[in-house]
Amino acid sequence: MKLSFIGDNSLEGVESDSKLAAENGFDGIEYNFWGEFRELTLERVKQIAAIHQKYGTKAAMLGTWGFNPLATDPAERADVHKLIDRQIEFAQVLKAPWLVTSCGQIHGEPIGRSIAEFARTFPPILERIRKAGLKVAFYAVHGNSFLDTVATLERVWEVCPDLKLKYDPANWKDHGEDYLDLARRWGHKIGYVHIKDHMYLNGRSIAEPPAGMGDIEFPKVIAFLYQHGYDGYLSIEPHGGTWGRGELRRKNILLSKKYLEPMLI
Repeated sequence: MKLSFIGDNSLEGVESDSKLAAENGFDGIEYNFWGEFRELTLERVKQIAAIHQKYGTKAAMLGTWGFNPLATDPAERADVHKLIDRQIEFAQVLKAPWLVTSCGQIHGEPIGRSIAEFARTFPPILERIRKAGLKVAFYAVHGNSFLDTVATLERVWEVCPDLKLKYDPANWKDHGEDYLDLARRWGHKIGYVHIKDHMYLNGRSIAEPPAGMGDIEFPKVIAFLYQHGYDGYLSIEPHGGTWGRGELRRKNILLSKKYLEPMLI
């Protein structure tokens, strides 16, 4: 397994994070975009790649969030599919091996319709990703994703057995699902992993401290990943208004790395 972390998208942030990654032996930096991905230009991506080259760092993943590739409006759907093509192009420039994006959803319809439309719509997109030498994982439980329960995942895997999941234990716990059982039973379907901890009080998340300082049982998660032969990224996500900003963000990244490293070989 390899350690990465979610980077800042500004050029100043890319510079600072690349220095941090180089000085502390990280295997990559991931970049995520919501609606602002529409404004991301090829020139900006080339500038990010140049900063990586300067510090000897590399991109782990390029993610887009919130777009709906199953939109029922034809114009919106075509636009989102073009954005996926841009994501493929930009990932190649960054030399990021992984893409993460949404599988979409058809709002107001039974989940079976979204699954069937995904199975019909996505094979050409997946083939373009494969031909570009990239891998893709799909995120769950938010941001225009119909992957909202483990039961839904199991239905999808019946028709799309090669679909890989971007797995975030804290997101699944907050969603009311058994994140450990998901890793135990379906770890071979996990393509990319986010690491962020949550601290709970009276059943409510009250803080998002570095990994190992909250209530997510990461040693068990990693044990199940080993059992399934997972050898991909564990990407630290410095999240929230306290541990996701400023000096505490930096400490979050480094403390999480220090906690995780003894479990990695």
